[in-house]
Amino acid sequence: NGANDVDSALSQEQAQNRTVEVLGRSLSVLPTGTRLDVENPTYPQSDLSRGGFGPCYDDNTIDYGPHQFSAGYWVVSDGAHRGNLEVLVASWGEWGWTIEDDSKDGGKTARATTPDGYRIAAELGTPEYLSVTGVSPCFAIETGQTPPRAVAPPVIEQR
Repeated sequence: NGANDVDSALSQEQAQNRTVEVLGRSLSVLPTGTRLDVENPTYPQSDLSRGGFGPCYDDNTIDYGPHQFSAGYWVVSDGAHRGNLEVLVASWGEWGWTIEDDSKDGGKTARATTPDGYRIAAELGTPEYLSVTGVSPCFAIETGQTPPRAVAPPVIEQR
């Protein structure tokens, strides 16, 4: 993302809430009992960042200007990680999201973009644990305004 991709109508609160909503909708299609968690109980040395707001510039060296919200999670479930990735990709397609699927034939990643510009990525790591990351569109911050501070919820449960 860059400064040219800014949604001028988007607030930081809307960006954060909708990103969590997109992640929650994706979680809803996975097997009952699955959750999104920054901590992976079977791989504890792999805690993920708590997420939050960051600059939209690709090199992340500029801390003013447009920002976006992002949050990453482990998919904590029954261990059918490749199957869960396939369910996510199929669901994203059914919802009309634009998909880039590199998970076929042993690949490990898939990405989707919602019609309103939110992005979600799923990746099988090594060992084969599934993680998902959601990212909002960029939104404007007024010149001289302090960049927003917030973190994503540490766990997202199914509803």
